[in-house]
Parts: sequence; C-alpha cells; structure tokens
Amino acid sequence: MLIEKSLTSSRITVRNYKKSDLSYLTAMWFDEENGKYMSDPTVEYVDSDFQKALSCLENNPDGYYLTVVLNGSDKIIGSACIFPDKKKEIFDIGYCIHKNYWGKRFGSELLALIVTWIRNNGGIEITAEVAQDNIASNRLLTNNGFKIKKKSQFKKYKMNISFNSYIYTFDCTNQT
Repeated sequence: MLIEKSLTSSRITVRNYKKSDLSYLTAMWFDEENGKYMSDPTVEYVDSDFQKALSCLENNPDGYYLTVVLNGSDKIIGSACIFPDKKKEIFDIGYCIHKNYWGKRFGSELLALIVTWIRNNGGIEITAEVAQDNIASNRLLTNNGFKIKKKSQFKKYKMNISFNSYIYTFDCTNQT
C-alpha cells in the first residue's frame, strides 16, 4: 500500500518506502541497540523467509511501509509501518528512529503525522505494541495520548528472546 502524499512536519518528511532504503533501514533494525525491542532479528538470524519478506515491502498489499527523512534532504532517520484492518478503521502501527536521533523529539513528530494521517483516512482506533522494558517508547506513546489496553508478549523473529509488552490504543474520534 502506498500513501498518496508524503507527510511533512517542521523537521521531517514521511514518505513511501523505496527499495533503495533497505540497506540503511535493515542496518538500523538489525542493530543490537537500535533494534533491541523490535520483533526483527539481529542480522545473524535473518533467513531466506525474512529476506523474502523484506523484498516485498514496497507497495505491500497488507500495509504501508514508510521511511522518515530529514526535510530538504534524503537523510534517513527512521521508519514506520501502518497496518489497517479489513474495514480500515483500526490501524496497528510500528516505528523506529535511528539511535543517532534519539532524544530529539523526532518520535513525537512522527507519531503526530501518523495519527493525523490515520484520522484523515477514516481511522477510529490506533494500536501499538511496545516492550514493557522499552521506557522511551512507552513514554512516547503515553505522552502522545495513547493508553494501555492490555498486557501481552512478543518474540524476536527466530530468536529465543521474548518481551513482555503492552498493547496501547489511541481513540481517533476523541479530538482532545
């Protein structure tokens, strides 16, 4: 799926993923520190099935894969994904900001752009799953109006590492 128009804030642009983004993004996702709390594996656990999935990110029929760049440049600083349900009412999201840009509020800008886009496209609820130990991401969601819906657990792909998690929810119909 592709967004019709890039999303822009004062510092970042969120655009459709392109195949040329893959090496930068996988280096970020597979990095032990940057990807610590993601379900993606570290590079040594990437198998042919995972590589096949990576080759299908561009215009994927199941969701939107997006790249975050600094305005006025091609400098990638992160990624996001948005997966709508069949009715396109509930959207599950994921995001990653490169560790060199942590603590600079890029996550809040990205989240605001995603929330606005989902609202403008008929979304009524947004969900996001975050490892309980991921303090920064939990704070990001809480500070931006997300509420914990339930506890859960997820595992890193093909790795014997699992995380207790929270499923967050955001009510798109509440304008406050």
